[in-house]
Amino acid sequence: MVRAYLIVLALWGGFGFFGCAGIDQTDRDVKPEPMAQATKGTKDEVWIEKERLRLENVELQRQIAVLNKENQRIVREHENKMARLKTLNQLLNKEIEALREENRKIMSESLLLERKLTQLQGQKERVAHEQKAPQEDIGSLKIKVLSGDGNLASAQEMAKKLGSMGYKIKVVDLAPQSSFSRDTVYFTSKSHQQAKRLLSRLGGNAVLKPLTWPSVFDLIIVTGKNQ
Repeated sequence: MVRAYLIVLALWGGFGFFGCAGIDQTDRDVKPEPMAQATKGTKDEVWIEKERLRLENVELQRQIAVLNKENQRIVREHENKMARLKTLNQLLNKEIEALREENRKIMSESLLLERKLTQLQGQKERVAHEQKAPQEDIGSLKIKVLSGDGNLASAQEMAKKLGSMGYKIKVVDLAPQSSFSRDTVYFTSKSHQQAKRLLSRLGGNAVLKPLTWPSVFDLIIVTGKNQ
């Protein structure tokens, strides 16, 4: 019985010894392989990551170069646009100044023309006032026409001319003398203004003279030779 027990114990110990040895050998044979694979995998991953980072860096550098080029193009375009705007602004300023100068000239000429027009209008009104005898003055005037050149036809022609102006002629006759060189309008003190208006309407080289002798007529027109 004891003997059988010792045999079993011996077998158990042997199995334990050989079992440990087998485990040690297995560990030596198996464990190094996973470690080598892990190290190799780590190196590959690091290389891949570095390559990825390198490629990303290259791409970023390319994008930066493109952006720099675009930025330079935008800056040049902006500078060119500003230069064109500056030139255009200078031209516009010159045109504005020229227009202002032209406007000043036009205003000056306009003022001058306005003054001349006012003067001409005043002259026209004065002439019209002088030439246009009021109907009551014309109707109330007593007028005699005499020939001072020795030809009664001249007095008749003068009477006809005055009649077309609205004057009423009372008498047409020969003057006491025929030596009058120009048409002469004699007037009384109360008919001076009417005589002036009549003279302006007659025109030519007619002259005014006051009546120095008593007369029932307000105006006496004597025709002359007008040579």
